[in-house]
Amino acid sequence: MAKASIIDVFLDLGCGYRKKEAYIGLDKSPLDKVDIVCDFEQGLPIKDNCVDKIYSNHLFEHINNWVQLFEEVYRVCRSDAIVEIRVPYYASIGAFKDPTHVHFFTEETIRYFTKDKWYGSDYGFKTNFEIVKIDYDYMFPFNQWIPFISFFRKYLLNVVHSMTISLKVIK
Repeated sequence: MAKASIIDVFLDLGCGYRKKEAYIGLDKSPLDKVDIVCDFEQGLPIKDNCVDKIYSNHLFEHINNWVQLFEEVYRVCRSDAIVEIRVPYYASIGAFKDPTHVHFFTEETIRYFTKDKWYGSDYGFKTNFEIVKIDYDYMFPFNQWIPFISFFRKYLLNVVHSMTISLKVIK
């Protein structure tokens, strides 16, 4: 009897023209690199528990009901899948200047989608992510080595342009 092969499924949500190689691109616009056209506000046209990795570059800040989108991401991902979401940092002009942005993100925002006892457990969201790491895209001159950079990031504007949050799906 032949052993069934397992295929890794990678999704690039909101890929536009910049789809990551080896990823299935989803976008609301039927652009050249888009494999699946969908309305993220209506959910993901993907089966449950079949995705190994999701990448999203500047999509979530444009979504009105991103709680539902986080729940959809969780639904389609297998246990231990990795989800990388890049969004504008709340304390940057980039978060506010785009009139199509409807939400802002901090490091703490993502905790509501975990089972952290101080955040996620009371809201009833159908998710359980573990925050693996958060990377920051620093603006000049803060992209140079500067001591106490976390202090500047927390208390000054325009220190960080965007952040990439890496999550692990816990099922």
